[in-house]
Amino acid sequence: MTPDHRAVQAHLDSARFQAAVAAGRWRVVDSDWPALVVAVAAAPRPGGPEEIALRMDLTGYPQQAPTAEPWDLEAGARLAERRRPRGEGVEVVFRTNWEHGRALYAPFDRVALTGHPDWPRQYPGDTWTPDRDLTFFLGKVHTMLNDDDYLGAA
Repeated sequence: MTPDHRAVQAHLDSARFQAAVAAGRWRVVDSDWPALVVAVAAAPRPGGPEEIALRMDLTGYPQQAPTAEPWDLEAGARLAERRRPRGEGVEVVFRTNWEHGRALYAPFDRVALTGHPDWPRQYPGDTWTPDRDLTFFLGKVHTMLNDDDYLGAA
């Protein structure tokens, strides 16, 4: 097992991560190193899904931030634009008009951070750092999907 794989496994086994699983904030759906599929609970909205799945690439973790693409569990493919979360702020993060929707447009996502070198200074509390863990990343997504701004999915 590689060091990044061991780090991921330790974080998956941690009390913080497991407490969030027990509380219903998210659940691990599948793991095929370096990919991890996690379904994050979403607030009830008319016609909205109960959860949004993310297919995460954890290569280089935790030195490198994870990157996550919204995932369609039934199709086993990237989540279509029409099924992405809606709401003023959450739509920016789950957008498809940037990187073809293959990553989250947020300072905790590796792909977004690569293209935005000023984000760590602009958003220090939201930016991935090597001392963060999966609970931080998934917690940010869970907060968005349970905010008043979240309107469900089309």
